Amino acid sequence: MSLVADELDFNGEDVSIPLVISATRLSQSILDTPASITVIDRAMIRALGARELPDILRLVPGMVVGRESGSEAFVGYHGTSADGARRMQVLVDGRSIYEAALARVDWIGLPLDVEDIERIEVVRGPNSATYGANSFLAVVNIITRNVQEVPNAELLVRAGDDHIRDGFARLSLHGLGGDWAWSVFHREDTGFDINARKKTPFQDDKAVDGGYGKGQYTTFNDGLLTLSAGFSRMVAEQARRNDTSIYRELPVATLDTGYVGLQWEQPLNSQHRLNVKTYINTLSREEPWYVRIPYLVVSPELRALYAQDKDLANGFVEDPVMTCTSPSVLTNARLRAVCLRLIDRNYTDLRNYTTDQNYNEQRLELEVSDLWLPLPHLRIVIGSTFSHSRASSRTFLNGDAENVVISGFGHAEWRLGEQWLLNVGGAAERDEQSGENFSPRLSLSWQFQPNQVLRAIHSRAIRTPDIAENQLDANYFAKTDDRSQSEYDGAFYQSAKANGNAKTERIRSNELSYFAQYQNLPVSLDIRLFRDELDLTRNQLEIDDFIISDYEYYLMRGAELSTEWRPSSFQRLQLNYSYLRVNKPKDRGNENTDFVPTHSGSAVWGWYDPNGWRGSLAYGFYNNLNRELFFDRLDAHLGRTLRVTEKQVLDLGLTAQVRLTRDPELRRVNGVDSPERIWASIGWRY
Repeated sequence: MSLVADELDFNGEDVSIPLVISATRLSQSILDTPASITVIDRAMIRALGARELPDILRLVPGMVVGRESGSEAFVGYHGTSADGARRMQVLVDGRSIYEAALARVDWIGLPLDVEDIERIEVVRGPNSATYGANSFLAVVNIITRNVQEVPNAELLVRAGDDHIRDGFARLSLHGLGGDWAWSVFHREDTGFDINARKKTPFQDDKAVDGGYGKGQYTTFNDGLLTLSAGFSRMVAEQARRNDTSIYRELPVATLDTGYVGLQWEQPLNSQHRLNVKTYINTLSREEPWYVRIPYLVVSPELRALYAQDKDLANGFVEDPVMTCTSPSVLTNARLRAVCLRLIDRNYTDLRNYTTDQNYNEQRLELEVSDLWLPLPHLRIVIGSTFSHSRASSRTFLNGDAENVVISGFGHAEWRLGEQWLLNVGGAAERDEQSGENFSPRLSLSWQFQPNQVLRAIHSRAIRTPDIAENQLDANYFAKTDDRSQSEYDGAFYQSAKANGNAKTERIRSNELSYFAQYQNLPVSLDIRLFRDELDLTRNQLEIDDFIISDYEYYLMRGAELSTEWRPSSFQRLQLNYSYLRVNKPKDRGNENTDFVPTHSGSAVWGWYDPNGWRGSLAYGFYNNLNRELFFDRLDAHLGRTLRVTEKQVLDLGLTAQVRLTRDPELRRVNGVDSPERIWASIGWRY
């Protein structure tokens, strides 16, 4: 048996159609799903040689992937927001990793390594009917490896440019009443090189340490009990905030992420299969700021003035003397009195303060569902979910905040005839913050030729406001380092408070799609045409400019194409392209629109041969981001697997990423001195 056949299915002669679970919670052929789905399997992941998750998602048509800094990545289907992950659900084995407090997904610090991923399923289109709120534009489901199929032991190290220093180790045990696998990992690099606007050093080093474990036990009647847990710690320099003189040292954030989950799948009889799932996610971020500022900035007088006149208060901070001599102040007795007080030395002398951007978050979720087979041609899944999210932050929430969501969902797959399939589903949920909502989906599929299907889909989805949008009470509390001067403690004059009326965003989506797996070529073809009407809110959550607008209407229309050709055994050629046109409110330029590329795509050639050689060449691009940015990059990987003994394998790899243009990936603040990044890897498996 070849080295490749031992561990990977990359054979070009195998043109089987993938089974997926992310569209409806039912195991379905892609021909039967009520959605367009991209599947990135482990063979392609290994052929790419990627070391971090966001780089893999560049293969999804319509997905925008960019890095804010070395520790912060933006991944968004059809863009629409450059901060957070407000309009896309992200799952690991069906467990949401969406952070409900600030609407974020920690793509870089995730307690999971690329080596633990079996495949990634991306539902391209609204899917609140299956996963509830925030499955608004797409769903990314990261599926981890089966513990019965991983090696008994594994070691991997990487080293390369920008101080890349990675390590991975895994150990598995079998036969002790079940199957277990544990892995630990370390990743570090120096991120970007320069501030592209100011041409100054861009300090955004990061280091991530973590672990992941999963155990599986067989119960009665072929049931399966799965226990999983993970943890990670990321220490990252916050380069974006290093463009001001108030910091005595560069802010460094420490993020601790953890979870524990339990899932029980149990057949009850020939018609019912029970699925019970529960998990707890935790997140803790500590980011102290050591600053040198005048008492003026935290004085009650300036804070009161800011509440009345923001521009005037900002003027006092930028230039107190000039502001005090301005006509608007000289002609106002009250302002003159305030001015005389604020330019006193006790207010203007610099002092050392400490403040922070700390917050903690946790979510408990319980889900129960039943797969019911009432008729030979009808499958139904029904269930309910309870979710409790809690966040704590003196800075962002002035204490604690929480939210409870209770939902019910159902989906029916009904085969009307040999060529026709009807999918009907929906989810109803009650959100303590946002009230009651219902998200339906209807899909009719016509399989007019073997392995060729035409789908018509109508769906509606929602995005409920995160905790901060509804309960924000942001104040930066500062303490003097010299506690003998505690009388000069205070809160920064800038503050923001939500009114609790943030609106639920809505989308009405119509899709016509075609999928084919041509057996004789062999080629697969996926075409998606869509028309989405969106009621969005403009979310600007900066503490000095907090805005949540009323509904603004957007119309998104476009097309996506994905095709894969296997010209010979052990080769794949994949092309992805997306065209997106947005009609938006006149003169409304903001993160809802500026981060939507008109054209984006990728081209990938991947290769595995029976003797253990592998390689890939990948090109990806997007244009018109943030109105003017163009990004493209060429990635190349070459690897070789060598059998040392009957059970031991050595794996060698070399990967290069080359920027072809010099624009920043997201904004005018991150850039590179050297356009290429190269690293090598060596691994051992037993």
